[in-house]
Amino acid sequence: MSPVAVSEILAERLGEKGARALVDMLHASNGACKDDVLEKTAERFERRLVEETSKLRVDMAQLRTDLHGEIVSSRFELIKWNFVFWIGQVVALAGVIGLMLRGR
Repeated sequence: MSPVAVSEILAERLGEKGARALVDMLHASNGACKDDVLEKTAERFERRLVEETSKLRVDMAQLRTDLHGEIVSSRFELIKWNFVFWIGQVVALAGVIGLMLRGR
């Protein structure tokens, strides 16, 4: 703490003990004020932190839902093109077997 100086006029009026008591009272008041500000700041920070983490959780849940939808869509597309590929392979194989049987 920085020392608080009492003016000479006030020191004369209050006396040495009174001036010391005034300085002690000002230090105590200043300390209480600092504690109050720190407490309120900590409460405000915690409240803000809870708000932001809640927003983050909501965003993450939305992202998870969107990602799940994309995976389902991709899976459907993969199955569809797989089906088209295998049908093409069966038709090609049947054509080759048909040509081989005709050539006999």
